Amino acid sequence: MRKYDIFGKRISQVKFIYLLVVVFLLGIAGYFGVINLQENRLYELEQQEKQIQRQIDLLLQVEEPVFYESIDELLPFLPQSFDQYVVNNELTEVLNESSFVDVIDYNIVYTSNTSSPFAEQLPATMKYVRISINLNVSEPLKLLDYIDNLLDLNRMYYVQTFNVSYTTDGALAQVVIYTFYNQIN
Repeated sequence: MRKYDIFGKRISQVKFIYLLVVVFLLGIAGYFGVINLQENRLYELEQQEKQIQRQIDLLLQVEEPVFYESIDELLPFLPQSFDQYVVNNELTEVLNESSFVDVIDYNIVYTSNTSSPFAEQLPATMKYVRISINLNVSEPLKLLDYIDNLLDLNRMYYVQTFNVSYTTDGALAQVVIYTFYNQIN
């Protein structure tokens, strides 16, 4: 490299090295500044996560009171007639939602105008339909999903009995449920 420029002035190589050191130090300071900023942000997010987790735990521990309606309050919301086709479709949907791999046997028997399954006296306009379901499946654990899906429907069902017998192929379930309608003529 040349030691003098075209005007005869001495060229100093030291200024370039100082500039390079200053840029290098600024780069390192910037790196550590970004790391510190990210660590602070991570700490804030961890604190928020802990606070949200505490709130979720608190909500899960608080039990909401369960309110039961009287039958007189529910009568206007009951259907006024029984449509076996609609109920059969609902029960088929429940079976499909339960995602059984193999349903060996599925049999439904409807008995209309049966007596009340309850000990209390209910209004005379209430009519009951007894539904007996025999279900032979290969996955016994999904039978509880079947009942849960049945109870999640909009129609009111009362599960009177739920018997499960384990077989070598899976399980045989016998379910007796009731549905209701308010027959107003």
